[in-house]
Amino acid sequence: MNMPLAIEHAVEWQTGVKAVRCLGIVDETPDVKTFSFGLKGDESLEFKPGQFLNMTFTIGSQDVQRCYSIASSPNRPRQFAITVKRVPDGKVSNWLHDSFGVGHEVRIGLATGHFNCVDIEADKYLLLSGGSGITPGMSMVRWMLESGQQRDLHFIHSARSPVDIIFHDELLSIDRQWPGFQLSLLCEHKSSARGWGGFRGRLSADLLQAICPDFLERRVFCCGPAPYMQAVRRVLEALDYPMDRYVEESFGGAPLTPGSASPVPGEATVSTQVNFARMGTQGCGNFSQSLLDTALNSGVWIQSACRTGICGSCKVLKLEGSVSMDAALALSEAEVSGGYVLACCAYPQGDVTLDL
Repeated sequence: MNMPLAIEHAVEWQTGVKAVRCLGIVDETPDVKTFSFGLKGDESLEFKPGQFLNMTFTIGSQDVQRCYSIASSPNRPRQFAITVKRVPDGKVSNWLHDSFGVGHEVRIGLATGHFNCVDIEADKYLLLSGGSGITPGMSMVRWMLESGQQRDLHFIHSARSPVDIIFHDELLSIDRQWPGFQLSLLCEHKSSARGWGGFRGRLSADLLQAICPDFLERRVFCCGPAPYMQAVRRVLEALDYPMDRYVEESFGGAPLTPGSASPVPGEATVSTQVNFARMGTQGCGNFSQSLLDTALNSGVWIQSACRTGICGSCKVLKLEGSVSMDAALALSEAEVSGGYVLACCAYPQGDVTLDL
């Protein structure tokens, strides 16, 4: 690992990082693969259906982190799976597709994410997904089916063509055996390799109303590429869907820069002290440096991934002091009230003490 020794020793107790081994690889579509992993010894992975993992891959001599939704059901806590689409110029996705194999190891942190059907319950669900955004919804569906928690669920998935429908055969099987499950598949294009008599085109207001007439009665979960989710929001808003019942998952966005948390001119160089209570050490920062950067610069490891306030990987408990925080999308109101901050987008307004 390419990190100071002090940080390496701190990883396990601070973040619950575990090494996992690849048990199998399945080709789902021409550019999508599912990677199954097993935990070591008597270790297990606790997660809620729909959540994601921060994973660390060692590519050459570099450690690279990515967030991946868990595609499997939590009913099998000693194994889990992720499903990865090859992305043009994607460093990790191409490495996984081309160089990663059975028996290889990666490191994982704790599962996290608000996008799950345990914390957000409903009697009737509408799952909307595009492309590889199907993975968290698939985790929910598998869990509901295996645990006997079958709800009234309508799953609408959009793909480029019939050959690009991930988990196609499994979804058709679930549709046959689950009375309250309804599957609707949309394809933008035909495919010479596989016939298609289903819905064509992209999801629109007219098509949504035709496919799912009772969509206003359902809790909507949405996951997919950013343009897909933007289009879904526009459709729902045009149809007067109550957006307080809409939930989406996203890992996109550029790294945060201090916005409302930015210091006024002259304050950027004001020094602050960040105390790491459990380690008994301190770091020196300033108003324009995030708590995450101050910690890493001080040899204190805080797990992180998106650096946009979305994934929640860098959540830490603030014991003392004041911070300004932008875009803390991954924190609930209760967590904010309880003193939790996202280190990537929290900027000290004086001396701060963290529960690290």
